[in-house]
Amino acid sequence: MWRVFRLAARAAVWRTTSDAPLVGLPVLLGCAIVVAMVRIGLELLAAGSWHAFNPYGLNAVVAWLAIELAVAALFVRPTGRATALSAMSILWVAAESIVAAIRFAVPLLAPAAALSAFWNSTITAVVIFAVAVGWWVGAMTCVVQSLELQSRLFVIGRIAALWLALFAANALVPHAPVFLPPDFDVHNANWWEVLHAYYQNEDGGTRASPREIAQIEKAQPELLQAEIARLAPQRKGVTDVYALGVAGWAEQDVFLKELDGGLASIAGILPIKERTVRLINSRETLGTVPLASPRNFAAAVHAIGDVMDKDEDILVLLMTSHGDERGFALQIPGSTIDLTPDQVASTLDSEGIKYRVVIVSACFAGIFLPPLRNDNTIVITAADAKSTSFGCAPERDWTYFGDAFFRQSLHPGTDFENAFEHARILIHGWELMDHAQPSNPQAQFGPALINKLAPILAAAQNAGQ
Repeated sequence: MWRVFRLAARAAVWRTTSDAPLVGLPVLLGCAIVVAMVRIGLELLAAGSWHAFNPYGLNAVVAWLAIELAVAALFVRPTGRATALSAMSILWVAAESIVAAIRFAVPLLAPAAALSAFWNSTITAVVIFAVAVGWWVGAMTCVVQSLELQSRLFVIGRIAALWLALFAANALVPHAPVFLPPDFDVHNANWWEVLHAYYQNEDGGTRASPREIAQIEKAQPELLQAEIARLAPQRKGVTDVYALGVAGWAEQDVFLKELDGGLASIAGILPIKERTVRLINSRETLGTVPLASPRNFAAAVHAIGDVMDKDEDILVLLMTSHGDERGFALQIPGSTIDLTPDQVASTLDSEGIKYRVVIVSACFAGIFLPPLRNDNTIVITAADAKSTSFGCAPERDWTYFGDAFFRQSLHPGTDFENAFEHARILIHGWELMDHAQPSNPQAQFGPALINKLAPILAAAQNAGQ
């Protein structure tokens, strides 16, 4: 093994090795395992948390290595194949580690440079990519020349062809990281996903045509009216509580699960049964539940406002999706748009709904506090205005915030303020264990609404005893 490392190290500085070793399959398998471990480690570092674990990523790592080694084997003669592939694996480890070190070190050591237009420009990326390709071709040329007596020009051509073949394989094979970074978008992972996203929808069917999108939009008023028709009427002299749930991202069912779980938890402390409207972006509910679109959001708030007593009753708004520093993401057929904090605030204000509980489970959700906070409103967010939240990986039932707040904290006998404080402590502990950047959940508790909710919460606690 040491002699293979020496071969790779000399090749890394473009020097051949006169006494190159010939190794067997065990050494090659060992090098492949090292490559897999390094790649998984770098993906964990990029994700920032082991809770972003994606089991399908393990299959992807194994498949990628197998394909890369199989493709590379076609360009190396059998006598030195195991040695060349072992050295190539070591060079992969070196290259990927150096690139990752640069990517993570620059923001830490030179934050101003990391934010500069030059560092983030396409030209800089192309130059770095070209340097890396040139270095790799030169290094692999030295590896092959150490094992075969061929002219340098001939070997350079063969290695350049090898690189193109590996590039094509990596660009076209489906990709899934073992740990999903917060900004991971499968549609942009590589060329295969870009093409797949263009021609396919998230369930594997054909991409929605303009005619199909028009049909979906045409069905929305009827679907929304059916949701509203199921609402129980407002009761005179009683403070009723209505709920509007929004699951914004169609391609990950964690948001649909969290919406249903969160509404169930709220129903345990507030009487929202038969007074709940849901807006969901999911192929599973496309024909039965109205979409979470800005138009449907405004229409739903208006319709609920017509049913409730706007000066007496309470509206609970639960929103769960991805988010960015502009707003709350809504992925609808044909496009992805943001529902901004100002849109939410102006919709509620223009409708004249006085008492509101607004819970936003999304990255950067703290941007919703400034336009919504007042004495009659409770606002609870999964993160502050500058931070991401965690836990929106495939196959999960909750995000971190949803798990901590709804599942583990919001129970009969508690209130929103105590539940939030308990959830905040849980999340802080999880993030410390994961060495993750704090999400800093935020909240504002309007005193007038706190007093109004107190007898309702007490009644729920007594009913549960």
